[in-house]
Amino acid sequence: MIQRILLPALLLAAVAAGGCRDNPKEDTARIKPRMDFAPEEFGIGKAHTPNQACNRQIDALLEEVRRCYNTRGDAGCQALQHNRNQRITQLKNSVRCRR
Repeated sequence: MIQRILLPALLLAAVAAGGCRDNPKEDTARIKPRMDFAPEEFGIGKAHTPNQACNRQIDALLEEVRRCYNTRGDAGCQALQHNRNQRITQLKNSVRCRR
């Protein structure tokens, strides 16, 4: 009879003691942003339009954004990227670049 009471009590004590351990602290350090983007990751060098002059202009705009991300990380680069994307869209939709 003592075993029937003692065994569950010991199991309960073991489970309770295991739950009281301190959890390891999580690493709260921020992950550093990448600063090693290759030109291919931004689409530099691919044919964006049938017009080669337009492709060079678009590559130059993309290179500005890539250079920003490789030097400053994310600081201010999203606004630059948004502006350059708008300009790239204008170029791609222009009559001159669609030929």
